[in-house]
Amino acid sequence: MPNTSSEAYLEQLNQEQREAVDHFEGPLLVLAGAGSGKTRVLTTRIAHLINERGVPPERILAVTFTNKAAGELRDRISGLLGEAPKGMWTGTFHALGARILRRHAPLLGWSNTFTIFDAEQSLKLIKRTTEDVGVDTRRWNPKAIRGHLSNAKNQLIGPQQFVEENADGFDIFAKTVAKIYPAYQKSLLAQNAFDFDDLLVKPVELFESNAELLAMYRSRFLFLLVDEYQDTNRAQFRFVELLASEHRNLMVVGDDDQSIYGWRGADVRNILDFETAFLGAHTVRLERNYRSSPVILSAANA
Repeated sequence: MPNTSSEAYLEQLNQEQREAVDHFEGPLLVLAGAGSGKTRVLTTRIAHLINERGVPPERILAVTFTNKAAGELRDRISGLLGEAPKGMWTGTFHALGARILRRHAPLLGWSNTFTIFDAEQSLKLIKRTTEDVGVDTRRWNPKAIRGHLSNAKNQLIGPQQFVEENADGFDIFAKTVAKIYPAYQKSLLAQNAFDFDDLLVKPVELFESNAELLAMYRSRFLFLLVDEYQDTNRAQFRFVELLASEHRNLMVVGDDDQSIYGWRGADVRNILDFETAFLGAHTVRLERNYRSSPVILSAANA
C-alpha cells in the first residue's frame, strides 16, 4: 500500500477532529451534529490507523447505516490511501450480518445457501402462518403482527421468551402474536430463509452460542468503527458489544440529540450511556459546522 503521508489529510482537520483521528486504542465517543465533518473524521481515522499506526486493513470493521454511506466510506478511504484497503470489512449491520451468516449459518440449522426474505415475502409468510395457527387475519392485521415481531427481534426477544412473557398476559394482541412467533420462525427455518431482522439477531445468537467463533472474530477485528450510533437498536448494540468488549478499540460516531430510526427499535440510550457501557471512554464533541449558517444548523439539530 502506498505510504501516503498523514500530514496532507491531518492539516485539513480542526483541533477536535484531529483529536478524534489521533486517538489510538480504547473506546472513543465522537458526538457530531449536522455538518460537523463526522464522515471526514471517520474516514481519516481509518486511513490514519492503516497508514501511521500500522494496523492491517483486514483488522478493521467499519459499520454504516446505509449502503450509500458504506460506498462513500470506501471511496473516501481509497482516496486517502491511494488504493482500496484490501481485506477491510465495511457495510451496514444487515450486510455484515448476512456475510457472517453465509459462512456460519449451518451452526444454527440453516444452510449457507439461505434466502433473505424481503418485506413482501415475510408478510406473505406471516399471513400464512397466522392462518395455520388459527388466527383470523381479518381481525388481526398481518402488517401490525410483522411490526410487533420486528420490534421483539430488534430487542433480542426470541420466540420462547416472547411466549413466556405474553402467552398468559392481558394484552390480547401480544397473546395473539405469541401464537404466531414460534410458528413463523419454524417456517423460516423450514424454507431455509431469514427475514431482514434475522440478519441482526442471528449473528448475535451465533456469537453467544459459539465461544470459539466469537474469539475468532474478536481476533480478526481489532478496531471497530460505527457511524450513526444513535440509531442502533438492542441487537446492534449487542453485536458491537460482543466484538469490542475484550480489546475495547471501539469508535462510535453519532448525534446525541437525534435518532431517526425509532420506528426500527432504535434506542438513543446506546449513545447516551456509552461512557457507562465502555468505562474510560474518551469523548470528543465536534461542534463546528462546515455546511450551514448557525441558524440553519440550529434548525437541523432541533
